[in-house]
Amino acid sequence: MDKNEFKRLMDGYLQGKLSTEKRELLQRWYDSFGESEVGVPGMEDQESMTALKEELYGRIHGAIQPKKTPLRKTAVFRWAAIAALFVLALGTMVWLYSHQNDKFGETSTHVVSAYHQIRTGIKQIKKVDLPDGSMLYVNANSTIRIREPLLANKREIFLDEGEAYFEVARDSLRPFIVHTPSLKMEVLGTAFNVKSYKTLDDVTIEVQHGKVRVSDSQRVLDELTAFKGLNYRKANGQTERIGLNNDEVNAWTRGIVVLQKADFNELAQTLYNLYGVRLEHGEGRTANHHYNLTIHADRSLEETMAIICGIHNTKYRRKDNVVTIYP
Repeated sequence: MDKNEFKRLMDGYLQGKLSTEKRELLQRWYDSFGESEVGVPGMEDQESMTALKEELYGRIHGAIQPKKTPLRKTAVFRWAAIAALFVLALGTMVWLYSHQNDKFGETSTHVVSAYHQIRTGIKQIKKVDLPDGSMLYVNANSTIRIREPLLANKREIFLDEGEAYFEVARDSLRPFIVHTPSLKMEVLGTAFNVKSYKTLDDVTIEVQHGKVRVSDSQRVLDELTAFKGLNYRKANGQTERIGLNNDEVNAWTRGIVVLQKADFNELAQTLYNLYGVRLEHGEGRTANHHYNLTIHADRSLEETMAIICGIHNTKYRRKDNVVTIYP
């Protein structure tokens, strides 16, 4: 992406005029730099970062009270780079907040929360080390936000979509809280896994060691200890306790997915994560099948489909990125 195209996209982003497709293009460009700022124009050293911050906030205020003096081309490009970092990467709400308060920056004393967002795509797993000593893995096709500063009176993470495994550093004074759209998990120091894909009917929590308190918007649902898990049905709030083997909780971080009584949607999500294909069912009973199997990421799709079809004596056909199972 050249800088002129990038500038046009950033202008559209800050004006709220970007289409979904263009927003995804901009996000993919930023994600290509990974977790590092190395290689992002204008972020080469501390002096550049400081100048860029000032230009960003100046540009934001300019959206309300435009300056008469036009920005130089180099300044515009530097502003665009820092906007990508601070608006997209850290998820700052400064610009949005400024449109809700006409006198933003003059008399306002509100503190605007910032988030560091992490997104993964097909076949992509990210390991993230947190400043409190905790660590997490983010599974494929997931979106997670980390509230900053993390080292506040509580440590909060939002799993907006997907799956993540957490190894939480113990801190009795500052609980570690994970939010999904349906549930809240609160811990002090433990290791646990949360799966919350939009395509799945259940949110699943699995504890490797320690204790996890699980709540919905109204009450505490359960307190899970080592090798215990919970399935939460999003449609009606019903819960089901499950037992676990130690190696199953985070096996996916090693490229091994263990499915137990998995319905068609869970199998489909797994194949999409690992191979980038869309799984569909043909007419008949295939939509209601359940699966107990272990899928290895280093196997080919053909090898995996042969195992899947062998369970219920079915067949499959593939057209482009769509795989259909049929009787």
